[in-house]
This record gives sequence, structure tokens and C-alpha cells, in this order.
Amino acid sequence: MKSIFKIIKATFLGGILFLVPLVVLLVILEKGYHIIQKVTLPLVDNLPRIHVLGLALRELVGILLIILFCFIAGILARTAFAKKLILKIENGILSFVPGYSFMKGINENILGIESNKDLKVILVPTDAGWQFAFLIEQINENNFTVFVPDAPNPWSGSVVFVEKKDIKEIDITQKQALACIRKLGYGSKELLKNKL
Repeated sequence: MKSIFKIIKATFLGGILFLVPLVVLLVILEKGYHIIQKVTLPLVDNLPRIHVLGLALRELVGILLIILFCFIAGILARTAFAKKLILKIENGILSFVPGYSFMKGINENILGIESNKDLKVILVPTDAGWQFAFLIEQINENNFTVFVPDAPNPWSGSVVFVEKKDIKEIDITQKQALACIRKLGYGSKELLKNKL
């Protein structure tokens, strides 16, 4: 009974952690749309009331401006100044948000953004056998901090401290490991061939 409650709790919390970034993104887009619409209203009030694909010209211009704004922000984000600013914010503020770095890495992988900060994928022993884990940092010469994700939702899991002798290094990417975890292990036959 206790294990069923634990599974339900982990699944529920994992669902919340999965939905929160999506809800935040939708709220930001909605707020941005309303702000841009206030700017575009005076500009498009004199345009004829034309509907394109069920959208009024006013809404269409608002959507196009949001897309343009996101594109310009993406260009600015590639500048050295913006990268330094983002790094300062991440190190100074966001690093105190639990799980931020891991969630950022997962989101980058989901979106297909190549990151030079991919976590190293390893296998660690558990009571049931070997399990995927992500190497977070080295504590000292012999001990490491690792994150062991749950399946099918890698947002939840456990932080464990493992000795060097208990780590089995495997040559797969973070993206491959996350895909396998989300698919409840399907594809592991090819992924772990000659590695176990």
C-alpha cells in the first residue's frame, strides 16, 4: 500500500513539474499577446476589417509581432553580452531554484537544442539491478553526486551519493537516455548492447 502511494505521489509531482513550464510559457505568450495587441490596435484600426483563416487582421498582426519579437530576442540572446547576463542570472538567482539546471538541460534536449553542458550518463546499481543516472558533480576523489531519474517521467527521481567503484560508465548521450526512460526502457536493447 505504501509503495502504491509513493508511485501515485511521484507520478503526480512529476506531472506537475512537466506541466509548470508549459503553463508558464502559455501565460507569458498570452500576456505578450495582450500587450502587443494594445500597441497594434491604434496601427490597425484604420485597416479594413478583413478575416484571414478565421482571425481578424488585428489578431494576425499581433501574432506576427510576437513571432518577430521572439526572433529578435533569439538573435539578441546569441550576443556575448546577453550570454554573460544570462549566466549571471542563472548563477546568482536561478541556481537556488531546486532542479533548475537539470530541468533546463532536459528542456534543451526536448527542444533539440544542443548543449555543451549535457550531463554524463552512467549506470548505478540498485536493489533491482542497474539504473540510468546522471553524473551531477564530483565530491572528492572517490565520491560522486548523481541524479537517478524515475520512469517514465525523468523530472522526478532521487539524488544519491555513489562511490567511484559503483559507477559504470556508458557511452550514450543525455538525449538518448532520456528518450529510453520516457519509453519505459524500450530501445535499451540497442542502446546498451555490449555495455552491460
